[in-house]
Amino acid sequence: MGCGSRCAKYFLCFFNFIFFVAGGAALAVGIWLVADRNSFTNLIAKVDQADVLNKTDAEVIRLIAYILIAAGALTFVVSFLGYCGAMFESRCLLCFYGVLLVLILVLQCIAVGLAFGFREDAENETRNFFKSTIKFYASSDKAETVTVVWDGIMTQLHCCGVESYLDFRQSTNWTSAGKLVPEACCMREDGHITDLDCPVSPTAQNSYYQTGCYGAMVRVIEENAAIAIGVAVALAFVELLVIILALYLACCYWRPQHVLTCWCCC
Repeated sequence: MGCGSRCAKYFLCFFNFIFFVAGGAALAVGIWLVADRNSFTNLIAKVDQADVLNKTDAEVIRLIAYILIAAGALTFVVSFLGYCGAMFESRCLLCFYGVLLVLILVLQCIAVGLAFGFREDAENETRNFFKSTIKFYASSDKAETVTVVWDGIMTQLHCCGVESYLDFRQSTNWTSAGKLVPEACCMREDGHITDLDCPVSPTAQNSYYQTGCYGAMVRVIEENAAIAIGVAVALAFVELLVIILALYLACCYWRPQHVLTCWCCC
């Protein structure tokens, strides 16, 4: 085996080992959440002062657990095939691994193409989805999943509701609280709202009640579009590189009797 083949082998081993560990960790966390959610949330609560997991609905945590299990298992299996194929010089495993990566790359390209092709429909569906979650928004005294998530979004993005504070009128839980906007919509200084009357009397000076979170999210995405495109291109490049190296090694490991060694091992 030449120098190039050895470098490709060790790179694939290192690359797949990292994803093997990451996939195994995600799989383990997902199984742990399904088997014993309370012990995991109590452990995280010791380092998470906000205690988000204990405030999150059990069904949402179960959904997250299943996503972790599915993503972790896929990453675990694919990286295992790549690692074993490179380490044990198995042409069959490397070919199978390369084909799987090609399929994943193709699916990613299709997803990106559909997202751009149906951008307007996707935006409308996303906006409608956000509005549907507002219906379940409760007062800050009720630690529900939707409340925690929306409070975090509004605090970080300095916005209120999907399009404005009027969206909260769809929530019967919120309208019964006797406030016009949540405290998360109010301007803050040192972690405290600047005007205590803001929740019942919001203005442009004490809140972001007219600034929608959907528009704020779009602006953040547009401002960081170059970074997002760069990350996507880098990811596609790495995937393509790994596919090429896997097929290159598969070619190198193809040494049937009475047949000249494959040209790519030269």
